[in-house]
Amino acid sequence: MRFSSKNLSTFYYQLGTLVQAGLPIQNALRSMQKSAPRRMRSIVSILSTLVGEGMPPSEAMEQCGKSFEALDVHTISMTERSGALDDGFLSLSKYYETRASARSKLITGSLYPAFLLIATVFIIHFQALFLGAVGGRPYTLLDYLRDTVGLLVGLVVIAWLISFLIRRLFTVPGLNVVLDRMLRAIPVFGRLRFDYAISQWASSMRLMLAAGIGVMEALKSASSTIHSPLIAHAYEQAEPQIRGGAEISEALESTGVFPDLLIQYWTTGAKSGRLDDMLDRVAKFYEDRWRRSLDQFVTWLPRLAYGLIAAFIIFQIFKSFNTYLNVYNTFLGQ
Repeated sequence: MRFSSKNLSTFYYQLGTLVQAGLPIQNALRSMQKSAPRRMRSIVSILSTLVGEGMPPSEAMEQCGKSFEALDVHTISMTERSGALDDGFLSLSKYYETRASARSKLITGSLYPAFLLIATVFIIHFQALFLGAVGGRPYTLLDYLRDTVGLLVGLVVIAWLISFLIRRLFTVPGLNVVLDRMLRAIPVFGRLRFDYAISQWASSMRLMLAAGIGVMEALKSASSTIHSPLIAHAYEQAEPQIRGGAEISEALESTGVFPDLLIQYWTTGAKSGRLDDMLDRVAKFYEDRWRRSLDQFVTWLPRLAYGLIAAFIIFQIFKSFNTYLNVYNTFLGQ
């Protein structure tokens, strides 16, 4: 069972707060069996039992099937090794809170444009239904439903198929990198996705370095768990250079994927011994930037809807004109 980002944020925040207060993890889980989000209480009970039997929290989470993502399991695995388990839980809480907030804003911004499109489809065909005929042919309620509900269902099916195809392509090695690179080139949306990935990468790196994880292990872990094939591939290109003695910042820069700001901050942090602080600044910078991109994307959604509506109305006008022209030619022929 998959849980919503909102539920996961609440779960990790409660757990992180209890552990931070000094409560042992097994006691924290036991106390949360009645206070955790309702949909998660059965999983919390399972985790409590497994951890109570001596299993590490990360392994217990892994035993819960697909309830927890690989990112969650890996983060907890890294932080429990260093004794900073509370930081891991609170970091995941912030991650899911951010994701829930972004998703909510995107859905809210899409409601009005979606309503406009749906209303236009129904209104544009209402005249034919009211008159009961179009182009000299009878126009029934079934015809109206076909041209409205049928059209909308068809659009939803097409959108779902495109989404399904993209998700499948993201699971194909090689193609996922090409697709990720293509999506990055899309104005606003592409930058939003990439900035989000960079902010999560920098946050993950900072968390692991602060927890005492080695730089190489942190690089590999962060690059492979943030759901960005482009960044994961870039790390694979940079890794041989790093192991060969090259500076990490130079190796990352040579891939052409990691932005200049990140490279500059990495270089400064490595020289000053404050790499975790520099990564925190990078994470905040790109978080602010992807949030601005999201606001811009949401602002453009109504304009996109207006454009689609205008194109749809123009199409209907030409369609009606063609119908009337055929009737006129038929009349002249008689």
